[in-house]
Amino acid sequence: MSRVWYQSGLVVLCLSCFFTTEESYSAPLPKPVVELEQIKQQISELIEKLDSNQRVVRQRAEIQLVALGKPVLSLLPPPELVSSNSVREALQRVRLEIEKQAAKDSIKASHVNLKGKFSLKQILSAITDQTGNQLDATNLPEPVLQQNISVNYVEVPFWKTIDDLARKVPLTYQINGSNGHLMFRQNPAKEQPSKKTTPQVYYNGPFRIEVEAIQRRPLVGSMNRELLRATFLIQVEPRLRPLFLSYAAGEIKAVGDSKLNLPPFNPYAKYELPLGEGGKDLKFTMQWLMNSMQRPKSIQIQGRLQMELAAETLPITFDDLFQSQGAIRRRGNVSVELIEAEKINLASTQDLSVRVALSYDYGGPAFESHRTWIYHNRTFLQDPQGKKYWLNGSSQTTLESAGKISVLYRFTDLPRNQANYQFTYLAPTLITSAPIEFHFEKLEFPATATNAD
Repeated sequence: MSRVWYQSGLVVLCLSCFFTTEESYSAPLPKPVVELEQIKQQISELIEKLDSNQRVVRQRAEIQLVALGKPVLSLLPPPELVSSNSVREALQRVRLEIEKQAAKDSIKASHVNLKGKFSLKQILSAITDQTGNQLDATNLPEPVLQQNISVNYVEVPFWKTIDDLARKVPLTYQINGSNGHLMFRQNPAKEQPSKKTTPQVYYNGPFRIEVEAIQRRPLVGSMNRELLRATFLIQVEPRLRPLFLSYAAGEIKAVGDSKLNLPPFNPYAKYELPLGEGGKDLKFTMQWLMNSMQRPKSIQIQGRLQMELAAETLPITFDDLFQSQGAIRRRGNVSVELIEAEKINLASTQDLSVRVALSYDYGGPAFESHRTWIYHNRTFLQDPQGKKYWLNGSSQTTLESAGKISVLYRFTDLPRNQANYQFTYLAPTLITSAPIEFHFEKLEFPATATNAD
């Protein structure tokens, strides 16, 4: 028996402890547990084959591990338990390939399937269950939540579903910057949009692009030319973590109804816009030149953008914040060490400072993704009753080295008498580039010009 097989067997044995209860000695294991045991056994056998003397056996085992997909990430042995360099390198390739595929899958639009008459509360719960997007309805009154709505959603993209509900109830919504949930509010009757003010929206994958405004502005220093300025709002499904948006002026085109192409104001400009901490909504603008005497009735705008996202995350949890200091938790190729936690008592509340050290089994895309993620981190505390407290203070990078980073998080305004908190860090894996294409037709041309800011 090779050392690789022996060590990976230990990993499987340790993992199985999490799923063993007193009842399991006298009763059959539930189906999900049986399936998990089978997957762990299959992974162990494939890892043993990675140490085979035959190249074809090693290659086939690596391909089969990749084919198992995301469940493999949490079950592969950590590198320090693998003595063979070749097996360690093969497992690294397997992790990278699975993470890349998972990241690609995660940036596809999520869909909703629901048909019948349900309360708004039931509909929102079904959308969360089916898409993984967290919806926050705490600001909606109970009569609104219990309102019955007829829906017929068959593979309807998430954003189309949300906009349909927002029109029917009616509702407004926005992303909560601290926890990334989509928050709903009731839209007063006096603020309900008319058909003329219904926003122009384009859906592409997990993105929603809206034309917020189109303006004509005088061009300083020119008597016969004006600027046409369009402001766009781009929104991302709450389950994803966008980092920054990039686009080139030459790739966003405006055409009048007379087939007149409008040249960009800065034709060679390239832009890169960060979304900021916790941000998932971003506004961006484009400007084109036009002859003030040639004013079309409508405008067509189409273009291409690029969004960088930390597309896949892994939760890493410490059950008791103060008793877990010095403990290390691992998920996939990410390790988190809880260095220290400090409580500061105030008059009626308390603040908590939590310092963690994060490391990756390898550098490259995963760790580079995390360096950017620090400014978009998601972490929270949870009390014994299950209430979550998302990071509402600051985060500070205190140490950086090859494959390792230390971060200090500050949670503020916590209940003073609460002592036991669970700490969870949502660890990123890879940065993924997602192209965004949009096309708006017959946008109304502004009748009057506005002065520049």
